[in-house]
Amino acid sequence: MARTEARPPRRIWPWFLAGAAVIAAAVIVLVVTLRPVPTDVPVDAAPPPTPTPTSTLVTDAEPTGCLGGPGRDADMLLAAQAAAPHTTNGAVEVAAAMVRWTFRYPGPDSAEANQVGDAIVASTASPEFADLASAAAANPNPSRGVVPDGTEFYLSTVPGVWHVESAEANRAEISIGSAYVIDGALSPQLRSVSTFELVWQGGMWKLEGGSFSRSTQDLYAIGTTFTGGC
Repeated sequence: MARTEARPPRRIWPWFLAGAAVIAAAVIVLVVTLRPVPTDVPVDAAPPPTPTPTSTLVTDAEPTGCLGGPGRDADMLLAAQAAAPHTTNGAVEVAAAMVRWTFRYPGPDSAEANQVGDAIVASTASPEFADLASAAAANPNPSRGVVPDGTEFYLSTVPGVWHVESAEANRAEISIGSAYVIDGALSPQLRSVSTFELVWQGGMWKLEGGSFSRSTQDLYAIGTTFTGGC
């Protein structure tokens, strides 16, 4: 099945970013709590029973590609950002939400772009990357010619994939792969890929940069499928 090829690796405006696939392993933290053994037991008393360990599992859910709900507006994106945990999978969900918000026509107006930029762009991002409103106004068709000008479309994570390029405690590089939905119909062939750099700032995942660094064939070969998708 033919797929559209991403252009050679280069830095890009957030407005041009389109999905990439990221696989993040679920993180499971096991916390074991032991009750202390009494120290004031008489010498001739029977030994106290051995305490029974109790455990609590904190599991990082696999990315759904639909965090924030099925919408494609600022409310969806900011809801996804607020709900995403401080984990690699949380970064994946924010990247997927950014794909769904960014890559569509008609797109957001300048007021919505400024609202999103103020909330989701990291303080360490370049001024060019941070100016979502100017990028949106200059490029009303973010498909870069894949979809004809004036044709309604958006990207869906239903057949989407994700891949973690790198991850640290407060930083992650995520690739998201998604499919074109044109005039309401899911394309069986057209796919899009983007890579995002995210940092944890102010208790939330925020975007610091982005690029086209993988081809669709490459990402869909190594990516993990979202458990849901929107």
